[in-house]
Amino acid sequence: MSSIVAQNTILVPIPSEMCQHLFIVLTNPEGKPPVVIMVNITTRRPTSDCTVVLTPGEHPFVRHESVIAFEHGDFFPVSKLENGLATGQLRKYSNINDNLFGMIKRGLLTSPRTPQKIKNYCSKQFGLFFEV
Repeated sequence: MSSIVAQNTILVPIPSEMCQHLFIVLTNPEGKPPVVIMVNITTRRPTSDCTVVLTPGEHPFVRHESVIAFEHGDFFPVSKLENGLATGQLRKYSNINDNLFGMIKRGLLTSPRTPQKIKNYCSKQFGLFFEV
């Protein structure tokens, strides 16, 4: 069983060690090989997708106004994430709370920037409660 589950957050050195982004795990591992869907938090800019805006205090990582970058939502192999955690290349951070988790899941399904393959997969994973 994987130690990576929905609501986990993982600090990833993208695009470099000097600029890390916090990724949020939105689905539990599934498939062969197992994958999860993740999106990341990024600084709000004039051209940002503002479907979900985060302010300081909504999560310990958020220190200034930020957004969820739904355009970067993708499938991530659990084995690569677990390996990155084991080697120290990646680091788990505080889980997100239920309220924020729900906002992000709804945002993923409504954002015009979420890739369609991710919307299709997640709409099945999230269930009828999140029908859009």
